[in-house]
Amino acid sequence: MRRLLAAAALLTGFATGPAMAQDYPAKRVTLVVAFAPGGFADTFARIIGQKLGERWPQPVIVENRAGAGGNTAAKSVSTAAPDGYTILVTTTALAINQSLYKKLDYTADSLTAIAMPASSPESIATHPDKFKGGLKEFLAWAKGREVTFATAGVGSGSHLAAEYFFKVLAKTPSAHVPFRGGALAVQAALGNQVDLVSSSFGVMPHVAERKLNGLAVASATRVAAMPDVPTFAELGFAGFEAASWVGFFVPARTPSGIVTTLNRAINDIVAEPATEKQLLDVGYQLARRDAAQSGQFLKAEIEKWGVMVRAIGATVD
Repeated sequence: MRRLLAAAALLTGFATGPAMAQDYPAKRVTLVVAFAPGGFADTFARIIGQKLGERWPQPVIVENRAGAGGNTAAKSVSTAAPDGYTILVTTTALAINQSLYKKLDYTADSLTAIAMPASSPESIATHPDKFKGGLKEFLAWAKGREVTFATAGVGSGSHLAAEYFFKVLAKTPSAHVPFRGGALAVQAALGNQVDLVSSSFGVMPHVAERKLNGLAVASATRVAAMPDVPTFAELGFAGFEAASWVGFFVPARTPSGIVTTLNRAINDIVAEPATEKQLLDVGYQLARRDAAQSGQFLKAEIEKWGVMVRAIGATVD
């Protein structure tokens, strides 16, 4: 009898998965953003959420659940029902935190990647009154002093990338000046209060307007939003690439049909000409990945950021 009941349950599960995917979405969908309103992840989530709501007969809401460097939202979604109605929208922090934190009450394996459609490379910039030259000249200027750099906070991608660059690659003494958010870090540079700022898309409009002097960008190629800023590779630091990205995740064991539906919907929205232009104009770089490729990308990011975290000895209790 127990075997019959187990077999029946298994068959029911097989039947329920496709049925759930076919009827999805049948109720409200919540995008849980791991950070505060107005930031890198929130901006992207609201653009996508609005477009999903226009496509679907069900509402899509955005809920900000900031805390613990993105871990609060990640833990919450990882333990939610695996039905596609609770979706995590987070950043590179998910990959970084796997090695940065000594203890986590969830793992990346407790989440399934839906889509990783957008990123913005880390870059460093200084106030023109502080320094007008390029990166090589800046490093020469920095000899004999301790460079101060502002970022969005301890453990952020901007922090780790900049500290790795100065400590490991450039071997230049530096002091991190953390702020509660990227906007405040950029403001510190605009106010000439620090030697430079390390940020992703937050610096791009200010570099374009010549309010900040872009020194280098950590991407494979130059970015359209600030085409005059060279890559680190161009300046002799080959292979140094780091970017903040936005990713969408659901709890592990979410039916594959729902994951595929979400992946296609998000990728299709990003590819719409008007939406694509809107995202590119504010500094996002776009990529189309299916769910499997998104999962592979996350694994590679966990490894890459882990190397940087261990190299600089960063840790959070």
